[in-house]
Amino acid sequence: MSSVTPSPAVAGGDGNGGGAALAQGPGSSAAPLGMAAAVAAVCAWGLGNTIIAAIPMTGTAIAFYRLAFASVLYTLVLYARGGRLSRRSFRFGREGGVAFGANISAFFVAIHLTSVANATTIQALQPLVIVGFAAVMFGERIRLRHIVCALIALGGVILVAYGAAQDGSGVGLGDLMAVVALVFWAWYFIASKKARRHLDTFEYMTVMNLVAFVVVIPITLITNDLFKTENHLNLKSALAILAIVLVPGSGHILMNWAHAHTTLVLTSLITLGLPVIAAISAAIFLGQSVTPVQIFGIVLVIAALAGVIVLDAKRTADATEPAV
Repeated sequence: MSSVTPSPAVAGGDGNGGGAALAQGPGSSAAPLGMAAAVAAVCAWGLGNTIIAAIPMTGTAIAFYRLAFASVLYTLVLYARGGRLSRRSFRFGREGGVAFGANISAFFVAIHLTSVANATTIQALQPLVIVGFAAVMFGERIRLRHIVCALIALGGVILVAYGAAQDGSGVGLGDLMAVVALVFWAWYFIASKKARRHLDTFEYMTVMNLVAFVVVIPITLITNDLFKTENHLNLKSALAILAIVLVPGSGHILMNWAHAHTTLVLTSLITLGLPVIAAISAAIFLGQSVTPVQIFGIVLVIAALAGVIVLDAKRTADATEPAV
């Protein structure tokens, strides 16, 4: 299967750093679908975090098994579809794999040491890291609506975290590991955006998981986690790991597809909804309470994200509407 290289306009810039609008490229009609894919990805990740937190294993062991399962599954599916991996695949996809492997190693540890709400809230600060890179590296225009909606959503995210702290969820090593994961999460998004200019979604996903697995192997060996009794695989834990591959893993497929059809700024802003989904999911399935303060924060985040998505979709529609 040959790699698909989206046009520079579809990838988010005009190829000359001029920040041409998505509507100017041939992929402009896919922009609303890109937004929808990003929203669906965040929902899948929010649900997936609850699954991760419920598995009675250490975070590094979960990361090892999750990437092992995913590497085998994606490689088999890629080759069954007629695709092939090459040096070119790894040249463009390895950076995202390194970032992703480091991210889930830190995040899976964090989510077992702090609340789901805290860990995902810290991860949701990603737009603060990414916005500058989106403008410089991809020529994307940062508009006033992005800044306003981001500030409102960040306010809501802070309320979600504050509500979790008030409820007795302490701040400690888990929160520190979530901050480490945040840095690698932002790097993963940027690397994926670059890779999708050269590789199609499934080819990139396969390479990314294989490289991430190689990154996690020495971490798991150093911590000796695989040899601990609680980390031994049984049918129940294997099915739970497979669920992680299929649920939040599908979120990565959707988001990496979206990277070629909408801007890095927008996909990053949409991830601000992750703590909302995670907090609701953890409350339903893990019994982690949601305070009134968190509920107010959730409403703010949803309103802000809905605003930026609707405004961006309207702008895309206006730009693509033929002249009368």
